[in-house]
Amino acid sequence: MNTLRQKTAQNLVRSVWVAGMLLSTGCSKSEDDPAAGGTSTAGYLAGRVTDSQGKPLPGATVLADNTLLYNSHLETSSDANGNYRIKMPNGRYRAIAEIRKSYNGKDYRLSLKPDNTAAFAGSDGAVRNFQWVLTGEHPDQSGLHYGGEVTLDMDILSELYDVENIEFTFAPVGPLIDGSAGKTLKLKSGEPHSDSYGRLVDVPIGRYKITAVHQPTGRVVQVKNKNGTYAADGSVTLDFYGENAPWACFNCMILEYKERQ
Repeated sequence: MNTLRQKTAQNLVRSVWVAGMLLSTGCSKSEDDPAAGGTSTAGYLAGRVTDSQGKPLPGATVLADNTLLYNSHLETSSDANGNYRIKMPNGRYRAIAEIRKSYNGKDYRLSLKPDNTAAFAGSDGAVRNFQWVLTGEHPDQSGLHYGGEVTLDMDILSELYDVENIEFTFAPVGPLIDGSAGKTLKLKSGEPHSDSYGRLVDVPIGRYKITAVHQPTGRVVQVKNKNGTYAADGSVTLDFYGENAPWACFNCMILEYKERQ
């Protein structure tokens, strides 16, 4: 049976990584050059931030993290055209970025995908562009995804021990977190002993009506929010938890399930 102690290392790594990079007290605001843009000049980190449709994304936080010194980095924000530019001191750095987004009354912190993850010398400068994507694996963080994660937690009264044979249908209710139209997803847990066993990974963050069926028997499987109650039709409509989740997870959802009586 899946329980809360099964919270994944991926979620914990993500929480520590983002918090350490972007909430630490050792950061400093950059001395931005007035000219913004994505053309590298010596001694500057520059680039452009776009949304999932390729449009400029203002207000994203871009951070240049010193790879040699702990708790030492510079940060800035993208401008109205999605551009940013940071004057870099000597040292070796890598660039990361995120956005904060409010959605259905919850606050989210979302990592942005870089076009290049390589470290660079501050004296040389670099161009690093970022895009907001809803799914996909982090290029430099194996096992971490841009989408949300759903933990599947078997009800204490259930005898469905083969969660890998349950098909979960996620039907979007309204637009996704980036404003785009979602599509209905049919998802299954990974096989036993796999990294994704008891989990649905990389789900675009949005609000979904969720239903489930045990495929070998065709029986309806009831689903509910963790510590919630089952609806008469066995479905549940949920958002992902944001940065203030009550559980030890980040951009997550926890589903309890049992066979319908």
